[in-house]
Amino acid sequence: MYSMVCVAAFVILAVVALSLPVIRLLNRKLAASIWGLFRKSASCVGRRVTLRKCDSSFKEDAKNSILRKVVLKRPKWVKPLSIIIETTAVLIVAVSVWSLLVAAKSGLALYVYGTCNLSQPSVCALTAVDACGIDREPIYFKKTPLKWTGNWFAEFGEIIGNIPARVKKWNAVDYIPTNARPYNDFSLDINFALDIIDPCCPPCMRSFQNELEDGFFDNNDVYLMPYPIRNPDGSYKLANSYLLTAYIEAVRLCPLTHGARPAEWLIIEKLFTEKNDCEVDYQTAFNTYYSEATARETMQGWLAEFGYTEDAAAEIEELTKSTVVAEIIERNIGVMNNEIKARKLPARIHDGKRHYGVYK
Repeated sequence: MYSMVCVAAFVILAVVALSLPVIRLLNRKLAASIWGLFRKSASCVGRRVTLRKCDSSFKEDAKNSILRKVVLKRPKWVKPLSIIIETTAVLIVAVSVWSLLVAAKSGLALYVYGTCNLSQPSVCALTAVDACGIDREPIYFKKTPLKWTGNWFAEFGEIIGNIPARVKKWNAVDYIPTNARPYNDFSLDINFALDIIDPCCPPCMRSFQNELEDGFFDNNDVYLMPYPIRNPDGSYKLANSYLLTAYIEAVRLCPLTHGARPAEWLIIEKLFTEKNDCEVDYQTAFNTYYSEATARETMQGWLAEFGYTEDAAAEIEELTKSTVVAEIIERNIGVMNNEIKARKLPARIHDGKRHYGVYK
């Protein structure tokens, strides 16, 4: 019993010890007593860790400190209180161990994936504002405690298993989609980078704007991987993100033969930097106001503005509904989910590293 009490006492006294300077100002004798118990509990824990018995003097001190007055006034309460003390000690130790595991898992997830919550990255307060999370189907403890526990430890194992991916040297060239062209439509043959975005994700828009302002596109061969974020039920997280992704992939199959900017980037640039006739930025309009019909009508206007003929625009429109484009999108989603393994967007492969969140 008292070895567990020893550990529980150490946990409690370690917290109390942080306020000893204040306690010492109010009651030096009490502060000295707490410090003495803390030192003995620490010694006891040290002995238990090395598989030795606790110092018996601490057992007596703990017993006397807790039960001294009860023994004198209510002798019959000693046994039930002893059971309560033992149960409380077990709970304190269990909660402390669980807290350490949760902290370790969250910290490693933040290091490996850039989010402290692997299942629902968007609820991680540390990173929610700078990214759109790629969520998994939530499992609730109250409904299925065994499944929740198994999933919790499975995620922990997944995080640990992907630590090598966090520290490996990443090469953007290995993940550039077929038919993708760099932003400037010329190859510097240096500093290859891959931007992975959902066209309707607001942090992706902010990241692109920051890249423009910082001159990122002038100093790197930047390629694009559009990734429409799916909900666990198969629907898409953001309205029209799949449609815009389909247009990006379709114009890659029907590239412009003139201009300094590939059509895929013209779409992104207009979407992320311009406003419609109502002075609403285009991304917000696509996310909030545009039906699919309005979105398609808007895209047809953009294609004409970029220089596509009416026949070419009609061909692109048909491609957005084709199995060819659907298969390309699925292939890119597979690369993202199974190889790059990002849990939030925007993501970027550049300078030998995999980056998450808004470009700073």
